[in-house]
Amino acid sequence: MTLNRFIGTLFLIALLGMVNRTALAQVSPQPIPPEALAPDQVPTDLVFQVRDAIVRGLVYFSAREMRLDPDAVLIHEYLKDRFGLPELFSAEHLLAKIRRDTVGQLHKFLRLAEPVPFRPEFLETQGTSFDNITLAGMWYDKLPEPSILIERINMAPLDEPYTATHALWAIAMAQQCFDAELDTVMEHRLVEKVKAIMERTQPGWDDEAIEAMALAQYHDTTYVPPHGYIQELVNVQNPNGSWSWNQGQEVMGSQHTTVLALWALLQYKPLKWPTRFRPMVLRGVGG
Repeated sequence: MTLNRFIGTLFLIALLGMVNRTALAQVSPQPIPPEALAPDQVPTDLVFQVRDAIVRGLVYFSAREMRLDPDAVLIHEYLKDRFGLPELFSAEHLLAKIRRDTVGQLHKFLRLAEPVPFRPEFLETQGTSFDNITLAGMWYDKLPEPSILIERINMAPLDEPYTATHALWAIAMAQQCFDAELDTVMEHRLVEKVKAIMERTQPGWDDEAIEAMALAQYHDTTYVPPHGYIQELVNVQNPNGSWSWNQGQEVMGSQHTTVLALWALLQYKPLKWPTRFRPMVLRGVGG
């Protein structure tokens, strides 16, 4: 998508928002006090705020001079296909670099963006425990024994940062991409841990808490975060459209945190953002 087409798309989204906002304002000109809402009620204006935050986040990523973060690009490749987002400028250049570096740490995660021929060393335990867990879920169909995923989770320090969120992500990939039947007790334990991360972190919403909100919705497609959480996430967006790794400390924002925030907001069910079928893991010949 060219930059002109991207700007045109943003204009149409903004114009649609103005029309809908005017129409709804005629029906309910006064905002509903949060304390008057039932748990399943969403303030009308919040949906517009969420969409506006997404548009600002996409503008942040549209800067040609931005040096892209590989982790953010890999997640964005999924979001692009799933939610119909514009391509990131120079993303293909970065993906080609990861593709060529077959012994690099990122190559085994490339399956988020495209089919990749499997090599047994992808599943060797090295680096962080949460990466080893993630890879076991991402390459679940290539595990020597299906039980390896749960074994890695059981051995991991789930109270350490990102371990519980990545473990839930791995379980969700195994279930949704490979029809895995896994330990429901462990699954429930992880869901509670991930929700606890959101509860103890809000209203600050750092990188791990935003990841928790995104992955809780990815794992359970019926889960809708409390509207207060969504409002807080919108409120901590930086003026340039990004979100900060540690809220309030990096005004220029983090690409990794921003792509997670976009993922969390795009999945928010009251928004009803159009989606297309796209599994998290892409499989192909030899992959």
